[in-house]
Amino acid sequence: MDGSFVPRNNIEEVILLLMILLRKVTLNRIEWDPSILDHLSFALSVSGDLMILANQLEELLPGTIHRKERFYALALCYYGAGKNVEALDLLRKLLSNREDPRHVPSLLMASKICCENFNITKDPGVSFARMALENLDGRCNQLENMANFLLGVSLSAYSKLAISDAERVKRQSEALHTLETACKLSRMEDPVVLYHLSLEYAEQRKLDAALHYAKCIVKLEVGSNVKGWLLLSRVLSAQKRFLDAESIINAALDQTGKWDQGDLLRTKAKLQIAQGQLKSAIETYTQLLAVLQVHSKSFGSRNKLFKDKRDQIRNLEVEVWHDLAYVYISLSQ
Repeated sequence: MDGSFVPRNNIEEVILLLMILLRKVTLNRIEWDPSILDHLSFALSVSGDLMILANQLEELLPGTIHRKERFYALALCYYGAGKNVEALDLLRKLLSNREDPRHVPSLLMASKICCENFNITKDPGVSFARMALENLDGRCNQLENMANFLLGVSLSAYSKLAISDAERVKRQSEALHTLETACKLSRMEDPVVLYHLSLEYAEQRKLDAALHYAKCIVKLEVGSNVKGWLLLSRVLSAQKRFLDAESIINAALDQTGKWDQGDLLRTKAKLQIAQGQLKSAIETYTQLLAVLQVHSKSFGSRNKLFKDKRDQIRNLEVEVWHDLAYVYISLSQ
């Protein structure tokens, strides 16, 4: 028909067919089949259209899926679309006394959102993580590991709100304890737990322990993750071992594609500034700006799936220009 929607690729055609099936379910023309929603969720997640998936979930007739399942799926959609406050509100509604206050996946998800958006939520998520641990009661090692990890990260954020030094030290000590527990439960094989444990030691200026766990991350990931290299370099920098830190960055640059070199090059430039090598820092910043320009052109015409990446590149570019201006001021130019 003239004016009808014509799918441009297989994924669009799949989404169209599945949405037609959902509409037929709503009109009671066919029986409900949960696999329709499973496949539609996957297709829309792959294409980055999580708000469309949220709309489909909201349009389902009451009773098609359980209220608890609907709230949780909607929260995941909002979280994936970057609407963290709305996702947290849905989880709080699900965890109310009227619904299911012991729903462990929702407790963990709520704690995770609070940890990642502490400045917005003003809630570090400690209570959610504690409730998840209480309700698990040792029934699942993997979920218990995740709950301990989130509790440690939450307590770390919570310690920054402490009024007295004694309270701050107490919360930091508890954060370290729970992160170490999570590390043991994962048998030192979870790089995300190791990363936050190393970071917590570093923030408490326990640099030898921070260095040990940072080395473990790089070894575990075989140098495949830029964050591990950066953390190791920054811990060495905190120990005033600038040459060693720069050597780590150079090793990371050799093993990393140009697409992931932005933060590495900026850290290298800062290390060169710390060593008084201002002209070398200018060369490194120039190299970094060239990489960022290629990034901007590559992501400029892509769909909204790359919006976060574009924003990240734009913010980094502004910071680099600011750093470069500071170097020229230091050279009295």
